[in-house]
Amino acid sequence: MLQRASCSISRLLSTPLIPAICPTLVLTCDVHHHNERKNLRLFLGIKRSNKHKSNRNTHINERKFARLRAKKNFNIDLPEDNMQEKQQKLSPLELRLLLLKKGINPYREVTPQTWKEYQITFTSCYQVIDPFIPKEGPSPNDPYTIFRKNPLKLLGFPFLIPPEFHEKKQSLEYALLRAEGGRFTAYQHKYFNYKHGVKRIRKRKGFENFSVKTFPIIADEVYVEAHKALMARNKNALQKYITETAFGKMWPDVESGSLVWDLVKSIEPSRVVSVRCADFPSQSGNDIAQIIVRMHTMQKIALYDRFGRLILGTEHDAKPVLEYIVFENHISSLDGVWRLHDKVYPEWIKPKENLPRQTKISQEQSRVQVRQPLKLGGGRQLSVPEED
Repeated sequence: MLQRASCSISRLLSTPLIPAICPTLVLTCDVHHHNERKNLRLFLGIKRSNKHKSNRNTHINERKFARLRAKKNFNIDLPEDNMQEKQQKLSPLELRLLLLKKGINPYREVTPQTWKEYQITFTSCYQVIDPFIPKEGPSPNDPYTIFRKNPLKLLGFPFLIPPEFHEKKQSLEYALLRAEGGRFTAYQHKYFNYKHGVKRIRKRKGFENFSVKTFPIIADEVYVEAHKALMARNKNALQKYITETAFGKMWPDVESGSLVWDLVKSIEPSRVVSVRCADFPSQSGNDIAQIIVRMHTMQKIALYDRFGRLILGTEHDAKPVLEYIVFENHISSLDGVWRLHDKVYPEWIKPKENLPRQTKISQEQSRVQVRQPLKLGGGRQLSVPEED
């Protein structure tokens, strides 16, 4: 039995195997690349044969899905490491533009600020640039004058040295130093007159031939015309001869009264004391010149209130008047003219008292006596009504 079984097995093994017949699926498609038939991923367009070119066999759906494919890709702006430091250095306008580029509008819920620009022209300095006026002639209390006339008055007799000699000597040295400071201030004033005055005025167009010697003639004319316009209470004429600062000081004298003024003669010819020129505002090139003129004249002046009562001066007697008048001109403008600006009181002159201003008396102040009911005969009283 065993032999028969082994013989049958050997026969089976020796006989050749016949392959089973099965149907095969052959893909037929016109392709451009010979390797795409052997690779299904290349054939379907899932994988690219050349990574630098588009997929093959997808040209039919290129236009249809182009927009969808574009949405799959987006750019991300990664912040820089030092962006926070840069933002601190940016100006508000640059920071706003940076936020707008990122799609952030910081002023979306805020009303934008509207800028309204107006032109401002300064034609006057509204104050005296330098009110310094040097002293006229040697002072009797000047240490130089005292020492030159009588040195023993300060130091005593040189051969008989008193005990207080050293104290007087120290006081004299201190007084001489003060006098030296005064002389230095006078020299400095002369330097400023030329450097920051005449030289700067002559640089302007129309003032090339400016001279200090001929200016007092213009100053006298402006001074007289300004007072004539003030007597006539003509505001249009006053604006030609006085500045806004002078108008605020001179007009209240004639606003509720009248002025009578007359120039009799000039005791001394007018002369220029100080010349200053400065730009206002600073470093703007808007130069304004101011000249202080010394005027010593004989004048008649009388000031009346609105009821015709004399407040100050008289129309008949002429008195000597020494004044230091400030004249101003907007030399940066070709239309600038010299106008009366202010008056300067030197240190050695005591200013006069101001005029008493008129004030309205209230109703309570006008009631001097208290009104009481009148007593009549028979014990009767007559009541007096109060005035409103």
